[in-house]
Amino acid sequence: MRGAYFILALSASLGRADSLDAVLTRMDQAAKTFHSLSADVRRTDYSSLFSETKGEDGKFKMMKRGKTVILLAEFIGQDARTIGIAGTTVQIYHPKANSVDEYDTRKYSKSADLLILVGFGTSRADLEKKYTISLGASETIGNTKTTRIDLLPKSKEEKNFFNMIQLWIPEDKGNPIQEKILSGKESKDYNLLAYSNMKINPDLPESAFELKLPAGVKPIKP
Repeated sequence: MRGAYFILALSASLGRADSLDAVLTRMDQAAKTFHSLSADVRRTDYSSLFSETKGEDGKFKMMKRGKTVILLAEFIGQDARTIGIAGTTVQIYHPKANSVDEYDTRKYSKSADLLILVGFGTSRADLEKKYTISLGASETIGNTKTTRIDLLPKSKEEKNFFNMIQLWIPEDKGNPIQEKILSGKESKDYNLLAYSNMKINPDLPESAFELKLPAGVKPIKP
C-alpha cells in the first residue's frame, strides 16, 4: 500500500505546474536572444460597468531597438485601426476616417513600456524588481500546456494603471502565449490578448514594424 501511495503521489507531483523558479529561468533565457516577434492576436475586452465583452482579431508585431520598443498592431472588423508605438509616441490610424490620433506618452511612458515589454525580452531581474510574482495554475491553452504566473505591480504609478498582469508560459518555452491585464474595482475589468502563429525573431526588415500612413491623413491630438 505504501508503495502504491508513493507512486500516486509522484504522478500527481509530475502533473503539477512548473515551479516559479523554472518558469522565470526560461523567461530569462528567452530574453537574452529576443529582439522581435510577429503573431496573430485575439483581443478580448471586458467592462464590468456595462457587463459587456468585445472581441476582435488582428496581427501583432514588436521589435526592441536598444531600450526603444516599436510595436505595430493591426485590427480588422467594425473598428478597424492600426496602432503604432515607437518609444513614447503612440499613433492610432483609423482608415475609414483617414485620420490618426497622436499621443505623447512621456508622462506615462513607464507604465506603457512595462505593459508592452512584459514577458517579451524582459529579464528575470527586471520582472522581480518591478513586480511581486506568484505562481498560478497549470492550464492548457488550445493544445499547449502552460503555467500561469501573476504579476502584481510594486510602484504606486503602476497600481493606478492596472491591478495585475497574468502571463501564460508554455512548458517548453520562455515567451507568453496569452496575457491578461486586470484593472478596475476588484479586478473585474480586463484586457485579454491571446497569441497564435507566433514567430520569435522573424526574418523581417525593420520597416515591417513601423506604421506607414497614407498621404492626406488627418492628424488629431486628443
